[in-house]
Amino acid sequence: MAMATTAGGTPRVPGRLDPDSAQWLRALTATGPEREAGVARLHDLLLRIAATEVRRRGPVHHIVGPELDDLAHQAAADALLAITGKLDRFRGDSRFTTWAYKFVIFEVSAKLGRHFWRTPGVRLDAQDWERLPDRLGFGPAERAEQRELVAAVRSAIEQELTPRQREIFVAIAVNGVPLDALVAEFGSSRGAIYKTMFDARRKLRAALVAGGYLDDTVRRPMTGWSELDHFLRSDPRDVGCEQAMRMLHAYVDLVAQNAAAARRYPGIAAHLDACGPCTEDFHALLATVTRTEDGRTEHAG
Repeated sequence: MAMATTAGGTPRVPGRLDPDSAQWLRALTATGPEREAGVARLHDLLLRIAATEVRRRGPVHHIVGPELDDLAHQAAADALLAITGKLDRFRGDSRFTTWAYKFVIFEVSAKLGRHFWRTPGVRLDAQDWERLPDRLGFGPAERAEQRELVAAVRSAIEQELTPRQREIFVAIAVNGVPLDALVAEFGSSRGAIYKTMFDARRKLRAALVAGGYLDDTVRRPMTGWSELDHFLRSDPRDVGCEQAMRMLHAYVDLVAQNAAAARRYPGIAAHLDACGPCTEDFHALLATVTRTEDGRTEHAG
């Protein structure tokens, strides 16, 4: 089994801190000017990361100008508060900076999810079934297959899902509402919404297999059906959002070091294959770690 390594290539044993991580913890758990300097430096790092992320994701969410700066400052401030309040939870299974950067990435995602509902005309109860074939890759010439797919999926949704599962599945799969936006709307957690979606996908696939629309052994040649099959499949190894988010820093550090992350954390790998928001956070965190490594490791001071 591959082990995480420090920037210099020395194996990192969980619980045994590399020098940079130890320096960060000393500064942030100190008192007086030393702690103030460490906190200020960490805030500067978090603000730079937040600014980069909101600039990257902002246009997709129709956020521009001063609002981007406001969102970045909010994300950095909230992440700093979370980090300094959870220092005793850092176990050394990644670099401290990777663990800390994770918080600001999550804050950006959460704030963008809340911002989604500011878009004029957005409704949770809309059901735009005509868009489903396009989402699954059907071409204009496949009208008959499109009608068959929509009818089969709608029937399975009505017959197999609970009201809550129907609401969440239709919002995400049919209407394209981001999962994090549903978290904000329902006052829930990403893990709870994902679990509801996971169970809905499993039920729908079983119903469509039983109805002969999908096959457990032979993939149908039509692109749209193949896409639907891939979307509905659920991997029993999937650990869900909460566990994946809890250990994302360790997973990212392994990937950044070209180590066998998926072999070390197969449940996280399975989850990232299925969960768009967590995959977005994974790529954002990996890009952040890669940038800071290219510019050399950030120190506490």
